[in-house]
Amino acid sequence: MKRVLVLANNLAQASYRVRVAALLPLLRDREVDAVVRLRTNNPFHNHRLFASAGGYDAVLLQRKLLDPWEARVLRRHAKRIAYDVDDAVMFFNRPVGRVSRWRTARRFRATARAVDHVVAGNGYLAELFRAAGTTPARPAGPAATVLPTVVDPARYAVKRHAPTAAPRMVWIGSRSTLPYVRGRLGALAAAAGRVPGLGLVTVADATVDGAPFPVEHRPWAADTEAASLVAGDVGVAPTPSDPWTLGKCGFKIVQYMAAGLPVVASPVGANSELVTDGVTGFLPDTDAEWADAVARLAGDVDLRRRMGAAGRARVEAELCLDKVADAWAAIL
Repeated sequence: MKRVLVLANNLAQASYRVRVAALLPLLRDREVDAVVRLRTNNPFHNHRLFASAGGYDAVLLQRKLLDPWEARVLRRHAKRIAYDVDDAVMFFNRPVGRVSRWRTARRFRATARAVDHVVAGNGYLAELFRAAGTTPARPAGPAATVLPTVVDPARYAVKRHAPTAAPRMVWIGSRSTLPYVRGRLGALAAAAGRVPGLGLVTVADATVDGAPFPVEHRPWAADTEAASLVAGDVGVAPTPSDPWTLGKCGFKIVQYMAAGLPVVASPVGANSELVTDGVTGFLPDTDAEWADAVARLAGDVDLRRRMGAAGRARVEAELCLDKVADAWAAIL
């Protein structure tokens, strides 16, 4: 049995719950015993924590970057360090000052150079870490494996698509990404103008105000998110293209497909890898294409049923926990 120290900073964070916590029982079945410890803002606590890494076969560092002194201490004691990342942690999704950018760039470089193996949610993130971790002693940078964010299909009820006079889009996310929905409100309104009764369900910690179509808000909770998804008929994932969003790993898209929903998503980053255009959903770019795609699905129950089934089948075959557990065990 291999012993692994998992260094996490927030056990409630989606990236930990989905990419690490759900895997722990499966790793145990594969002879990997993971011990989870929380990093804090106390440098003395963290120093002791990192120094304890020598008592384990490997360390899994989850998402948060290391200060240079932390990287040195962890590297000195750990036999092997893997780093799990599913967001562009080296960039920001909001305006920040020069000092914050400098500090993050410094921590990103220190982390990339300290770790042995990066487990990234998409190829874009993997390449960024390889480049930042390149040194004269390691010209190719750290090893990198791309493992998509996956789900346990058994947690998700499958939508039973039926004719309805009030079809509904559904969007799951958080207030930080809600502006992406607001940015496509015009296109969604155009679709609603073509399909009478079309509305939107938001599953998040905030919702959109002033939309020219019905909006039902369901506050997000871990134990209700699956049921909230099947309240919709079409999953939507509008995403602008920038350095931050290119690092997004399409978790909401995997959730939509697990729930048997067809997906309409912007062709940005991992979205294009997860949605098979014309099979599991559509990848519209312009507002006009968005309105066409949403209206087409909202008005065609047979198309929704067919695409939803194709998406669910792909989740069961490729995007489920069992498919990545072996790879994780080998890396750790």
